[in-house]
Amino acid sequence: MNSPAPEHSEPVLKKLLLPLFLSLFLGWFIFYGNEAYQIMGLAALESTIVIFGYALGIAEFLALALLVQRTVQLIILDRLITKALGAPVPRLLSQISSFIIYALAIAAIVGVVFKKDLTVVMATFGGASIVIGLALQGMIRDLFAGLTINLDRSINIGDFICINKGLNIEGEVREISWRTTQIIDSKGNLIIVPNNQMSSSVITNYSAPEAYFEVEAVVTLDIAFPVEKAMFLLQTAAMEAMPLFSPANAPVPAVRVRAITLQGVEYQIVFFPTFKTRTRSKNVVQQQVLRHLHFAGLMPAREKCDQYDLSGADTNNANTVPHLAQLLGETVLFQDLALPELQLLADAAEIRQLPAATVVVQGGEMANFMFLVIEGLLVSEEWRKKVGKKSAIADTILGPGSLVNSTAMLAGGTGDATIRTKTPALLCEINYAAIEKLFLHKPDAGRYLSQRVAKQISHNLSHNLPGHYQPNQTLDEAELSAVIFKNLRRSFAHLKLI
Repeated sequence: MNSPAPEHSEPVLKKLLLPLFLSLFLGWFIFYGNEAYQIMGLAALESTIVIFGYALGIAEFLALALLVQRTVQLIILDRLITKALGAPVPRLLSQISSFIIYALAIAAIVGVVFKKDLTVVMATFGGASIVIGLALQGMIRDLFAGLTINLDRSINIGDFICINKGLNIEGEVREISWRTTQIIDSKGNLIIVPNNQMSSSVITNYSAPEAYFEVEAVVTLDIAFPVEKAMFLLQTAAMEAMPLFSPANAPVPAVRVRAITLQGVEYQIVFFPTFKTRTRSKNVVQQQVLRHLHFAGLMPAREKCDQYDLSGADTNNANTVPHLAQLLGETVLFQDLALPELQLLADAAEIRQLPAATVVVQGGEMANFMFLVIEGLLVSEEWRKKVGKKSAIADTILGPGSLVNSTAMLAGGTGDATIRTKTPALLCEINYAAIEKLFLHKPDAGRYLSQRVAKQISHNLSHNLPGHYQPNQTLDEAELSAVIFKNLRRSFAHLKLI
């Protein structure tokens, strides 16, 4: 069905009809009236032809100028020069190139279409330019300063800079125009700086020569704690946080002993965020440090008395049964178990100290154990099945607190990821023998664990999380829990699970 015409179309037609009929009537009257009117009509026709010729010439040169300008912009600037520079071409260069092209077009119109002497026109324009230049000398300085900034390539669009000449402006360069440079600061404010001030200021470019720079965080640990282990824990904490704020080519975080004080040993953690994430990165690193220290059974140093008693210092609290029971109780799978059950699991678990690059779980193999990461980092090399093949996708870093392989083990399936140690790691391994002791002590724990595993699998599937056990058929959470419990009863047939 055709849509109705706009309501304002009828008044527009009425406004056009009167001048149209008037023009036709006057034209008929001129050409078909007496001789005087005919002479006037012929003269008007000649003038119209001349004006129409001028209009055609002007339109032709402007069309050519538009063609050349778009060719320069779309092919030379946006493609060739952008590819050569590896960054977008500043708008100032586009504006100057367009100005030159259209200025040449206007000169061609004056010289060719109107047949005027360009030397006279340029002399007149030159005299006027002197007067205009004196009046606009500030803007002209900004123009040439902008040209210098673009030619030097000291800053580019997207760089994070700091202007130090009494301005103390920090932010991201958004635009370099013919007169100003636009900067977005950390609060989202738009700051416009004249190019003349930019060229005369000391500028710190945080995005050059690399897109990262050095930031440090200081942590104080007890002097009784071994330095080598302290540096390892702090470095692995920063390494786990690193993907959240560092570019791919950033160096690995480093740890240095900064000072020895009455409170303990000050360790300096050095990491390399981008300028945009510099504030958030320090917070993330410190949170990871607290988490790694917690799983290692440590805490930052506190104020000491005048005398130290180092004889009873516990520097390996992570291996004790009470601490392991506490860590297991913080996981989603075991968080509702009572303390006696957690201590029973912790006592039956095995502590494994593995070097870096050790395969812990081979993807595709039956899961016969789960393990809790206590210290160090692991990497999960995810795989996705596709048309009978396996294609690698993004890896996942697993840090302290990660309970790995639990869903596949209890569901009686295979893991979809190969997991290996990224750094030396301390692991708490829980096998079927440890689970059997739990079921002997608490027969209804099997149903509880089945419900927990089903809930975790449903969560993983709904959030499309890779590297976790996935059932062969689509089941809701209750059906999945029943299948898992059935598998547990089959695996522990000699026990009476309820």
